[in-house]
Amino acid sequence: MEPESRVVTADAIAGALAAVRQPADAICDRWTLEIILHLLPEARRFSDLVRLSGMASRLVASRLVLLQTIGVVDRRPYSDTPLRHVYFLTSMGLDLRAVLGRMIQWERRWRPDTVQSTAEIAGLKLDDLPASSDCAFCLEPVTARNVTLRMEPTLLQSPLDKQTIRRRTTVPAATSVEDGNPISQSLTIFGDKWGIEILICAFFGIRRFNDFRSAMGISANILSDRLGRLSNLGILAGARPGSHFQGYWLTEKGVDLYPVTVAVQTWADRWLVGRIRSPVRLIHRPCGREIALRSGNEDSV
Repeated sequence: MEPESRVVTADAIAGALAAVRQPADAICDRWTLEIILHLLPEARRFSDLVRLSGMASRLVASRLVLLQTIGVVDRRPYSDTPLRHVYFLTSMGLDLRAVLGRMIQWERRWRPDTVQSTAEIAGLKLDDLPASSDCAFCLEPVTARNVTLRMEPTLLQSPLDKQTIRRRTTVPAATSVEDGNPISQSLTIFGDKWGIEILICAFFGIRRFNDFRSAMGISANILSDRLGRLSNLGILAGARPGSHFQGYWLTEKGVDLYPVTVAVQTWADRWLVGRIRSPVRLIHRPCGREIALRSGNEDSV
């Protein structure tokens, strides 16, 4: 990304992180994303979700309550005696197809053998998910390298407090994620709320450990763990090619995650009531317009 002059200030980064925390708190949880993935093909009974996801019953129950509270999932009875329900995605939930579709597009590029061998998961045809990363206006690809950042001063009235006491999901290490899952690496990255924040900071050009920690309000041990996981997945590298500067640089694999982060924030802007808007606008350089990804209705990958 190329910023306009002096746009990437500490306050701008704080504002962008505050904006991303709303969708992160809503959906950036490994188990939540698993449930959404299994509900995409059709409504499911509770027992079906437990069986398909391999999750403990208590985890499925807690995530369903959360998803119903925010409006992503609803339920309807299918038995009166005893009373039992099936769970289904609302319009808000179905709109997450774009997020999951772009995750699968990324996985197909970087793990083609695994994803191509699982063209369908629990009745969901992966080819039916929208996966375009093209601009809705000029139809050119949207990448981290052809985006300009523009500051909106009206959206940044004062420096935002860092949130240092937010509950975080305990996620499995990358090596324990099931290889057969078509979005296993995406779940490792976006199924942890710190993961998307680290990516946002990296896209803004943060490279040093202490700078990540200062921007995010994260403890040193958690940051070290998450940076290590992203490095093990090949998302971050310890040095930029041709440079002796040591830090955390996005690899090509990491840069290619940019459309996923845009899809997450687009979904949040559309559906989350009282959404905090980032003070940094994303401008697509080829057409000069604020980024809007092409919907998946015109083309499916």
